[in-house]
Amino acid sequence: MRLLLTISRRIIFLIGVPLLFIGCAPRPQATTVTNPISPLAAHPVSPMHIYTTLSFLAHDSLNGRMAGTRENLIATAYIAGQFQQMGLQPFRSNSFKNTFYVDRNDSTITHSNVIAWLPGRSKPGEIIMISAHFDHVQAGRPSKGDKIYNGANDNASGTAAMLAMANYYALTRTNERSLLFCAFNAEESGLLGSFDFASTIHPDSIVAGINLEMLGVPQFGKNNIVVTGMKRSGLPDIMQKNLKGSEFRLRKERGEDLFERSDNYAFAVKGVPAHSFMASDDTEKCYHSPCDELKRMDTENMARLVEALITGISTIVSGRDTPSRIIP
Repeated sequence: MRLLLTISRRIIFLIGVPLLFIGCAPRPQATTVTNPISPLAAHPVSPMHIYTTLSFLAHDSLNGRMAGTRENLIATAYIAGQFQQMGLQPFRSNSFKNTFYVDRNDSTITHSNVIAWLPGRSKPGEIIMISAHFDHVQAGRPSKGDKIYNGANDNASGTAAMLAMANYYALTRTNERSLLFCAFNAEESGLLGSFDFASTIHPDSIVAGINLEMLGVPQFGKNNIVVTGMKRSGLPDIMQKNLKGSEFRLRKERGEDLFERSDNYAFAVKGVPAHSFMASDDTEKCYHSPCDELKRMDTENMARLVEALITGISTIVSGRDTPSRIIP
């Protein structure tokens, strides 16, 4: 793990500017956003923490973080370093990197997910998975001279939100059930990372899956969280109950296909109540385009959404509620 920290320091040096000054978006104030209905008063989520992660992952130098590229390896090392700094544990190994073969018959091509573990206090065998993919797509047609598909919203934003949630639970350590934090790779290549990991873990051990996607642009208005496959399990109902009386709203996706197009699906097909949670969808104007950049990210709203998600799953994390399963 010391090697990962060394790599992270060298990455920052190579980029050539301090992380807090990367990008051209106005930095949020160094204050935190407290959700009055949330039990996060002692450890509110910081927009600055989210901005710092976004600044790194969506920087031009990472060229979109496409799976199989040098830049994707840099992103992998960065996320692993963040997990280590939080004091989380690797899952079933001595490394946060979970390497898999793109083709099981070809050992020369590998990618890596990044997985961290926080054991539950009283129910360690019952797992809540919080995930996001960190890869993006290869540059396509340039727009106004811009050739880089930064993938700030898709899905540096989801990764930043996942890391913010991991940081919260690492600080509080009040989870009765175990928490598994998964940064999945090669989602854009066909959900390769999540399907590989799903093949290695018993689905009955996973109580719920919270997959974070495209949370940086409030396409449907602030405080709105889109849930894919909303009626397919009891998870959204529990979250709505916990958010009752707040300004936050869980809303159904437009069309059902998005449920099958993100990393939740690899677990849902095995019966796990796993859904994706988003603030925008693939109709957003900068989806898979060069304009998906840091300057468009609303980090203040992202911090509020992360706090809402933590509140929404609070009774599941505490072991009080258990969502019904998805029928494959």
